[in-house]
Amino acid sequence: MDADVQGRKPDSSLPLSRVGIKGLKFPVTIRRGSREILLSATAEVFVDIPGDRKGADLSEITSSVSSLVLKNRDFEGIENITAQVCRMVLDKLPYVMYSECRMEADYFVRSGSMKGSTLNLSTLIGETKITRSEEEVDFIGVSVQGINACPCTMEKERSILKEKFPEFSSAVDSFPIITHNQRNRVMIKVQNTRKKQVEADSLIAVARAVVGQPVSIGAKSESDADLILRQHLKPMFVEDVVREIAKKLKSDIPDIDPEAFVIIRSESEESVHPHNAFAEFSGRFKEI
Repeated sequence: MDADVQGRKPDSSLPLSRVGIKGLKFPVTIRRGSREILLSATAEVFVDIPGDRKGADLSEITSSVSSLVLKNRDFEGIENITAQVCRMVLDKLPYVMYSECRMEADYFVRSGSMKGSTLNLSTLIGETKITRSEEEVDFIGVSVQGINACPCTMEKERSILKEKFPEFSSAVDSFPIITHNQRNRVMIKVQNTRKKQVEADSLIAVARAVVGQPVSIGAKSESDADLILRQHLKPMFVEDVVREIAKKLKSDIPDIDPEAFVIIRSESEESVHPHNAFAEFSGRFKEI
């Protein structure tokens, strides 16, 4: 009896560009120097399949991930895991020409200040894409939640206040005016090349410098007021956020490979509009 159902010919000979698994969860240990970081990761893995094949061997894809995890190995970064998974999948599935793996993991960063120690949550991103005929492409990335204040509403409110209270016009021009805030989710992905490996902590620092961070675990209550004031002193559109992050990447991590591909996204969860705002830059680092 033929048990290889996936290997049978399909009713339609249409080739498929991405077939695979999503939402596979597992623990991994990242070791960087003396640091050991235990993460709970979620992965998705995709391959292409030719038109003469009914399906992909998803069990082989899953085993590629689980075999790495069960060995209880330490990895330098989650992008190293995605790269190894992609290579294993290509080795196991000879009919596949393309392999892709994306992995995310919650990552807590402990920081200290005069106000005490805090824990800040970010998301680590690893991504690898490989074809049999082209070079492997690896990305390291982060996703960070912060806030931004709307500059458009601020200026409208300023005009309204000056009209209602003309005697205070000069004062109204001298400080930030009320506006609406929104949660801002920033994503930065940078291609890791042989010339330069990028540190996730450096990307998180760049994002935090622009959009701040929500009140953290362990923070005192007055920290939310400090954050709101700081963001109101420099209100930004999502377009401004992307450009500020690009500028800070250039100044703070100037040795990124000029040919490395960079993706920067900013999405604001609008508080007074029935939609979100979004902006993105994608291009080579040398284009920034």
